[in-house]
Amino acid sequence: MEKQMIFKTLSNYKKILQDKGYNVIYIGLYGSQNYNLDDEESDIDVKAIILPNLHDIIFRKVISTTIECEQGNIDLKDLITFYDVIKKGNFSYIESIDTEYYIGDKYIKELFKPFRPNKKSILGAMYEKRKALTHEYPSKCKEFEKWGYDPKQHHHILRLYDLLNYNLLYGQEKSYLTYDNGDIRKQELMNYKRNKNNIPLSIIEEDSDLIIEKARNLIDYNYSYEYKSIDDKINDYIEKKLKIELVKANDISFAREIRTFDNDIPKKDLQKFPILEQYRGKDISYIVYESIEIL
Repeated sequence: MEKQMIFKTLSNYKKILQDKGYNVIYIGLYGSQNYNLDDEESDIDVKAIILPNLHDIIFRKVISTTIECEQGNIDLKDLITFYDVIKKGNFSYIESIDTEYYIGDKYIKELFKPFRPNKKSILGAMYEKRKALTHEYPSKCKEFEKWGYDPKQHHHILRLYDLLNYNLLYGQEKSYLTYDNGDIRKQELMNYKRNKNNIPLSIIEEDSDLIIEKARNLIDYNYSYEYKSIDDKINDYIEKKLKIELVKANDISFAREIRTFDNDIPKKDLQKFPILEQYRGKDISYIVYESIEIL
């Protein structure tokens, strides 16, 4: 799938969410395009992060839902809920941060980049795929009619084993592996994904159970995930964004946020605010508040 098409779809997802009234701050891809295991049947699935509004925060409203679209699914969460999930090391949410296919606030990517996968979350996903292997969801009627199972789930079990094994073997903390076009393993996984060899259920179940057992044995009995806390950064980010939103809601006020990312500070800001001279060439962020009074 062409990169341009993926980014076009992400932009379309953003518009869908905005039309529903959400303040979208980040959308990141998770799924087969990241692994180079996509084909013409592959959906484009994303994790989307929205900024909670003041009402949501006051009444502790949690936004966590899935929106089905023609080209794939949007797993939607407010920033606080997304943080609650990713800080536990959920690899699929970390994948949506690690991916090159994203749109939105670069600071969000920077903020969550330090979080690395919990090995037990990878193993847990393998167990979930094993259950889904023989669970006939409405969207999988064709596969079950043909083979009696969903071959895509088996390919996920194999892919996740590759990921866990690679991380432990090489001391890495990747949230996904990308398979090269000339890689024999890629072709194997694609064959399993669409069951091109028409392998019967009994063999697939046996192989899935064997792979999961091997994965379980890879994780040390004493392994525990080290939780990270960025509560202060999350709170500061939300507070700053809400200040801007509140100013924007005022008909006579305006606010804009600037993040330089080591680029030049806008000349108009240097002229208005001489204090910015000392930050030339540095990566800084600041908010400019402006207002108008009708006489």
